[in-house]
Amino acid sequence: MTFGFIGAGNMASAIVRGAVESGYLKGNDIFIADRSQTAAQALAREVDAHEAASNTSLVKECDVIVLAVKPAQIGDVLTEIADTLTPEKLLISIAAGISLEAIESYIGQTPLVRVMPNMNASIAESMTGICSNAEATREHISTARTLMNSVGRTLVIDEGDFPVFSALAGCSPAWMYEIIDSLARAGVKYGIPKAQAVAIVAQAMVGSAQLVLTSAAEDERTPAELIDRVCSPGGTTIAGLLAAQEAGLGSALVKAVDAAVARDGELG
Repeated sequence: MTFGFIGAGNMASAIVRGAVESGYLKGNDIFIADRSQTAAQALAREVDAHEAASNTSLVKECDVIVLAVKPAQIGDVLTEIADTLTPEKLLISIAAGISLEAIESYIGQTPLVRVMPNMNASIAESMTGICSNAEATREHISTARTLMNSVGRTLVIDEGDFPVFSALAGCSPAWMYEIIDSLARAGVKYGIPKAQAVAIVAQAMVGSAQLVLTSAAEDERTPAELIDRVCSPGGTTIAGLLAAQEAGLGSALVKAVDAAVARDGELG
């Protein structure tokens, strides 16, 4: 199976690297096209892939086409390749905010899967949402999941849930960076150098997130149950947690999600 990537930006590059490093794809299976010939050449050389002469030639060569251009370029690219797409090919779109219906208006009844990764794909730790149109089969969805699993985890959801998914998975890294930085600054307040404080908090967040995932998989413990395990009666953790709750930590995070979902609706 051959894969073509239209676009060689940061996200496309992360997916290509992840697919090759995981062993899912070999360089010879990949074709790359980009309006920046330099970007396409650089990525193709890095993974020993093919540089396509044009978007249409890439579509002709490939079984799976990954549309990885900016949302503002989607219309032009789809218009260019529409006549070359066939029902035997699979189109995967990673364009944020562009619905299945909007893409179908250009391509007709081509099997289509929409995926929404986040920036952590660059270290193979993305959380990616996946939905599809009526023409996409289980095999098509499986192909998209396997590709995106090479850069993290995947979840098949209804397209109507994408705005909330975007907030929880796409926007939340920025909020988590804010949490890390705020806690690190508290460490600086008490004399720990900033770089050390950031390392301490970041590793604590990594470990905590991994424990949540592991506990959910093994014994279905919830984050709330893990909180109870950490909080000793009358101890420092419960004192700090209650202070954070009184200051509005939980409600602030919910409001962040509310604001992101509302803004997504405005942009859509």
